[in-house]
Amino acid sequence: MVEKSALTKAELEGKLIEMAPEWKVKQNEKGLPYIERVKHASSFMGGIDFVHRVAELAEGNNHHPDIMIQY
Repeated sequence: MVEKSALTKAELEGKLIEMAPEWKVKQNEKGLPYIERVKHASSFMGGIDFVHRVAELAEGNNHHPDIMIQY
């Protein structure tokens, strides 16, 4: 069995620059790194549709991200 460990902030930043430069590495209140992306939609319902698609993909991968919607 392969042991998994979290990437460091520097490792995350390196991977994101290569794979998904629109994502940014942040740190939470405990100093732990996480990734964040701000996505703008042309309407509230457009944003809801996007979140719905993300939710379907996330559920299929047993991943449950924090998602915030602002309008």
